[in-house]
Amino acid sequence: MDPASGVIVAQTAAGTSVVLGLMRCGRIWLCPVCAASIRHKRAEEITTAVVEWIRRGGTAYLVTFTARHGHTDRLADLMDALQGTRKTADAPRRPGAYQRLITGGTWAGRRATDGHRAADREGIRDRIGYVGMIRATEVTVGQINGWHPHIHAIVLVGGRTEGERADKHVVETFEPTAASLEEWHGHWRSVWTGALRKVNPGFTPDQKHGVDFKRLETERDANDLAEYIAKTQDGKTPALELARADLKTAAHGNVAPFELLGRIGDLTGGMTEDDAAGVGSLEWNLAKWHEYERATKGRRAIEWTRYLRQMLGLDGGDTEADDLDLLLAADADGGELRAGVAVTEDGWHAVTRRALDLATTQAAEGKDGNTDPAAVGERVREVLALADAADTVVVLTSAEVAEAYAAMLDALALRREEAAARRRREADDDDQDDDADTRQERAA
Repeated sequence: MDPASGVIVAQTAAGTSVVLGLMRCGRIWLCPVCAASIRHKRAEEITTAVVEWIRRGGTAYLVTFTARHGHTDRLADLMDALQGTRKTADAPRRPGAYQRLITGGTWAGRRATDGHRAADREGIRDRIGYVGMIRATEVTVGQINGWHPHIHAIVLVGGRTEGERADKHVVETFEPTAASLEEWHGHWRSVWTGALRKVNPGFTPDQKHGVDFKRLETERDANDLAEYIAKTQDGKTPALELARADLKTAAHGNVAPFELLGRIGDLTGGMTEDDAAGVGSLEWNLAKWHEYERATKGRRAIEWTRYLRQMLGLDGGDTEADDLDLLLAADADGGELRAGVAVTEDGWHAVTRRALDLATTQAAEGKDGNTDPAAVGERVREVLALADAADTVVVLTSAEVAEAYAAMLDALALRREEAAARRRREADDDDQDDDADTRQERAA
């Protein structure tokens, strides 16, 4: 926060509100505030992609991958088994079960120079028309069964592509045969369980429950997702299943990581274990949260096959920097700012100490139809009065609001230019530490 200007709480033309002038951490695994905005935008992005692919005549599957787990298993070990290890100064990156799905001759076909007959040179990938997938990793934990990391992926099939790397594009779509789809399902189930068994026999699920396939039958299946993005909390729609882990309440006695954080807040705030949401003692929740922090560090929560976005006409990327880009773009989504107030640094600290930041932003919204700056200022002052900080609010003039809006757009334009340059550098770096699926795409 700028100590001189504090923050600006403003109402947008869409009737929503934004807070300008605050630093954003952009940590999708660890920050409930940033995660909500990032995952909301990611869910919209996924919905757009699935709609576009089905509209073109392609086929999409929601595939869920799970591992067997027990209360003594460490989350880091399970994440390594599923996603692969992270590269360190002392050791190279080791693929996980997920990367094994899209490697090998059975999947990708065999080279003509290998001496195989022509029929062997086409792999399952070619027969089903695999174009790419969007992968999201979700984590829950329970007192009885321990950590339960699992992967949701939307897999796009039924396409033929030409070109390589940045020139790769879809030339046609087709309906994969029932035999090729059955072959694909069986192969992935076998590879998934086999890869986990090599890492730790205790992680090995049976093939039926380890990998689950659900086909999205029509464009309507994908279009319907948009109606529920950011408000449906049952996790039943494919885009939400991938992106909105922050909205879910885990089943079977498990809790999601942000539920750990919420219970820690309740218990440290003086609530009893019986009254606080969630499960377990303060010590148990703290231990699990710290383990979760360590195990997710350096990992991507949501990741697309390299160049899949460009084939579907979308921009963007999957890095933490891209997550920050989404946060800034989200501020501009509501359109022009039409009223706003400035809150001093001391005033905003008073707001956050009393956990009134959400109430403050809601007070600035124009859902009651009243866009008069004085009325917006009065509503915000009423909230800050609860923190004895009403006198820290200054109503902005229309010129000052316009200036804030212009500054926001300038910052967004600069961020987009920097993001485009960054992605070009990443695309030209053949040594980038990509997941095996993106390396396979570059080699294809």
